[in-house]
Amino acid sequence: MKANILWTTIFAGSLLFSACKKKEGDTEAAREEVKKTQEQLRDEKKDVVEEKKDVAEVKTDLAQARADFSKAVNERVAQLDAKIDELEKKGDAKSKEMAASFRTRRDEAKAKLSQLGDRTESNWDAFKADVSTSWDKLEADVKDALD
Repeated sequence: MKANILWTTIFAGSLLFSACKKKEGDTEAAREEVKKTQEQLRDEKKDVVEEKKDVAEVKTDLAQARADFSKAVNERVAQLDAKIDELEKKGDAKSKEMAASFRTRRDEAKAKLSQLGDRTESNWDAFKADVSTSWDKLEADVKDALD
């Protein structure tokens, strides 16, 4: 009987020992899983931070491009105004009429420029090309009228 109790105790102890080992292994596996998850979260956080930096750089670049383009167009406006004034100084009715027409077209082209702040990066190039084409055409027409 004592031998039975001894063997039962040993058997029960070995079961408990294996159960403890299993729990320790499960705990270790859970810790590893938590570590992996934390590492993934850190990586994702880094990605988000990098994306925010990229977006900020794009916004800064676009803002600078807008400012540069606006400055260039305003310089073109000043040059165009001088040429229109020169055309008007010719004094004949046709020149005055053409100057008035060119000023109207200039104002329409400037109105497009007021939409500058509404443009996103995706439609910036198309907007810039459209405005540039308008100014190129207007400048060419004024030059032809002066010649």
